[in-house]
Amino acid sequence: MENVTHAYFYFLIFFLTALLVSAMMLKFAAYLSIKLFGRQKEIVKNDGYAGGFYILSSETSRFPLRFVFIALLFVLFTAEFLLLLPWAMSLHLTRGQGIVTALLVVVLWGIGYFYEYKKGALEWK
Repeated sequence: MENVTHAYFYFLIFFLTALLVSAMMLKFAAYLSIKLFGRQKEIVKNDGYAGGFYILSSETSRFPLRFVFIALLFVLFTAEFLLLLPWAMSLHLTRGQGIVTALLVVVLWGIGYFYEYKKGALEWK
């Protein structure tokens, strides 16, 4: 039991040392960048924001719904494949039935995205 305790103790020492060294390196990098480049204030005038709005604009405009829809589709597409990865790793346990089910799910996703494409939901205007 003592050997296991010593192993965890050494792991704790290694982890704390790595954490301390990385924090010191980050602090030194911040200090060095301020010394070399100095602090410069940027004046932002009429820069386009990532969503298409201007920062210093007094007018209020509506956010384009198409942008939100495309972003939501991207998140759903990513989540679908993240759910498919562990399933694909365990296909050797389910053999033929799992492969058929996985292919059916992928085909249904493809039909859904083809329908969205045909409706024009994926076109950026």
